[in-house]
Amino acid sequence: MNDKIETHNNYEILDGEDDVLLLGQATFTVGRFKQLAGSNFQKMLLTNAPETNQRHKAIIQWMTEVQINEETKIRGGEINWNSPQEGIDCQILKIGSKGWQKGKLQIAINTNLHPGKQQVCIKFCPDEPAKQKSPLDDIRQSEEYKKLSNNN
Repeated sequence: MNDKIETHNNYEILDGEDDVLLLGQATFTVGRFKQLAGSNFQKMLLTNAPETNQRHKAIIQWMTEVQINEETKIRGGEINWNSPQEGIDCQILKIGSKGWQKGKLQIAINTNLHPGKQQVCIKFCPDEPAKQKSPLDDIRQSEEYKKLSNNN
């Protein structure tokens, strides 16, 4: 299974499990949202609705193993599911930030069919890029710099 799901454009992987997502009027921590997305994807794979039971079993079996003939079987590897490329409107409140940030969210789920392992990756792209911090900002905030600038 992929160690990391690649990010594209200006999307960054959300690693802060306690950061808060706002989707419409629903709020979730990033960690809880990953759990819900992963478990709902797993439920979808394992659903046994009576009207589609046979068809569903055939699809799962086909994804798990393709039998070319009696001697030749090819084991399936992974299923990758991605939310729309254009992203999902949302807001994020990161720990330590000064407020909500609007942007787009993408979800990628990678499931290995055999051991049942899965990786859920949540990516965020802000509508407005973050202001670049100058390397000199920390120096300008120091007491020594302020003393020097006041003496001139």
